Amino acid sequence: MFSFIVRRVLAAIPTLFIISVIVFSLQQLLPGDPALLVTGGEASAETLAQIREQFGFNDPLVVQYWHWITDVFHGDFGTSYRTREAIGPMLASKIPVTLTLATAAMIISLVIGIPAGILAAIWRGRGWDHAVTVIALSGISIPNFWLGIILILVFAVNLGWLPAGGYVSFLEDPVQCLRTIAMPAFVLGAALAGAMMRHTRSAMLTVMRQDYVRTARAKGVAEKTVILKHAFLNAQVPIITLATLQFGTLLAGAVLTEQIFSIPGIGKMVVDAVFNREYQAVQAITLLSGAAFVLMSLLADVLYFIANPKLRTKTL
Repeated sequence: MFSFIVRRVLAAIPTLFIISVIVFSLQQLLPGDPALLVTGGEASAETLAQIREQFGFNDPLVVQYWHWITDVFHGDFGTSYRTREAIGPMLASKIPVTLTLATAAMIISLVIGIPAGILAAIWRGRGWDHAVTVIALSGISIPNFWLGIILILVFAVNLGWLPAGGYVSFLEDPVQCLRTIAMPAFVLGAALAGAMMRHTRSAMLTVMRQDYVRTARAKGVAEKTVILKHAFLNAQVPIITLATLQFGTLLAGAVLTEQIFSIPGIGKMVVDAVFNREYQAVQAITLLSGAAFVLMSLLADVLYFIANPKLRTKTL
């Protein structure tokens, strides 16, 4: 298994390199003079020339990229031109917030989507199947911002059960943390649960048509064992793929949801950075988002290895 993971890590390195090049190149295409951002928009020509020389804006792009990527490897993502704060510590404070929200949303997605998908496959064409399909399509189709506003009106404004926004760390107050992330986690998890249900149902229907499932039933194996052991275990690959990609998306930052519920995570940070033209911060967040997807892809490969005995046999 170790050699399998090493090969996957080595294969991910070129992908990360390409992502870093694209992220750096896109920043260079942004309009405006970065020296003006440093000065706040007002400076003489001599001052601008000094700033360009000081920050290396006059260097060739290859040299600028090398300095930037070297600093990234050392954990230095640059400094905010507006506040003069280091971007690395700012990101470090936002990641636990988004990670908590993403984990809660992922749990909601799995708890709702997988059982519903299994039951829809078992009762294909019946009332439960149609009901679950309608609910899943509704969850996928309803915009996050609209559902978030409705939940705030119902549970925060009218009933007063939950806070309308804000965030409290789980380490500081676990109960209050769950209360603050309950609505945004449900908003994100509802859409993901719909997609998870559809993928689980499709994967289960495909597996349940296989000969080994019919053979297990012909031998008199209990239906519960057939569904959970023979069918579901062999339908995990597409479910793992979707779950890891969804989690990668959540880690990249739920922009609208965090903005609506005033959650100080990565999504809200990138919105504030765009409005304030903090291109250094946007660049750092984009790079980390790409790295998160690569990491989730690597995790999916490892989970495939664990879940699929045939893959383990071929690797050995």
